[in-house]
Amino acid sequence: MTTESWPEGSETIEPRGPITVRVPATSANLGTGFDAAGVALQRYATVTVSVASGNEGERSPMSRHVRKAVREVYRELGRERPESEDIEISVEAEFPLGRGLGASAACRGAGLVAANALLGSPLSEHRILEIGSDLEGHADNMAPALFGGCQIVAMTGETVTRVALPVADGLRFVGFTPSFNMSTKKGRALLPKQLSRKDAVHNSCRSALLVAALTTGSWDALQTATDDRLHQIPRSKLFPTMFELFEAAEDAGAFAAYLSGGGSTLMALANDDCAEHVSDAWKSAAAVRGIEGQAFVSGIDTAGAQIL
Repeated sequence: MTTESWPEGSETIEPRGPITVRVPATSANLGTGFDAAGVALQRYATVTVSVASGNEGERSPMSRHVRKAVREVYRELGRERPESEDIEISVEAEFPLGRGLGASAACRGAGLVAANALLGSPLSEHRILEIGSDLEGHADNMAPALFGGCQIVAMTGETVTRVALPVADGLRFVGFTPSFNMSTKKGRALLPKQLSRKDAVHNSCRSALLVAALTTGSWDALQTATDDRLHQIPRSKLFPTMFELFEAAEDAGAFAAYLSGGGSTLMALANDDCAEHVSDAWKSAAAVRGIEGQAFVSGIDTAGAQIL
C-alpha cells in the first residue's frame, strides 16, 4: 500500500474509519435480460475505506471508483467532501475490472456503503441503490452487488424499481474470463439504435421466459430463454469466437451460455453434475482458439454488500 503525508488543509475533514465492506461479483443481462437482470456470484471484492487518516492508500482503477462513490455520499448529504488524497482505500478483488463481472459496481457499491456507515448510516439502502445506479448508468449490476441474489430492475431517470427473483435450487454459474478486456463503451456503441418488431417480440418473449425458467427450475427452457437479438450479436464483433465457445459449453452439458455483462467473461448455466465438465470445455475450446483465460464455478451469493 502506498502512503503519503496528510495533505495541507485536510484537517478540516473529520477523521473517520476504517470501514471494510465485502461485495460480490455480478453477472448481468443473462442473455435476454439486457440492462434488466443481474445475479450476485460467490466471488468477492473486499474494500477498506478511511477518511482523513493521514494516508492516501492505493491508487488504482478500482480504488478510483471507490473514491468517487465516497465523495458522492458526502455530496448527497451536503457535507464538505474530502479530497481524493484524503481518502485511504485498499481493494482486494477475486475478479478483474473490465471483464463483465461487475467490478465497477462492486467498487462503487463498496464506497457508498462504507461512506454511509462512516457518516452514521443516514441513507437508506434504496437511496444507495439509486445513487450507485446513477453512477453506473444502469442498475442491473448494482442491485445484486448491494442486495445479493438475482435482481430484476427498471430505471426511470434516477428512480430504480427492483424485485428480488427467487431462483430454483441447483443452478450453477460456470464462467470463463479471457485475459483480454472488452470495452463497455465500445460494446454499447455497436448496439442498434432501433429493433424490428420481430426482434423486439423475440427478446421480450424470451426475457419473460427467462424469469419463468429461473423461478420454476425449468432448466430445459434456458437455451431458448437466453437467445438474444439485442446486444450479443453486435458485441460479438469484439469477440468473434464467442458463439463458438457458447456451443462448446452447451455440448458439454450446459443448459445455456451468454455474454456476462459487457464481456469479456462468458457464462454458462449448468447443474452440479456437469459444472466442472463445462468448465473444462470452456478452457479447452478457448485454448484451441488461442484464447488464454480462467474458468470458475460459482453459486449465487445471497448476502450482497456486507460490512465486516
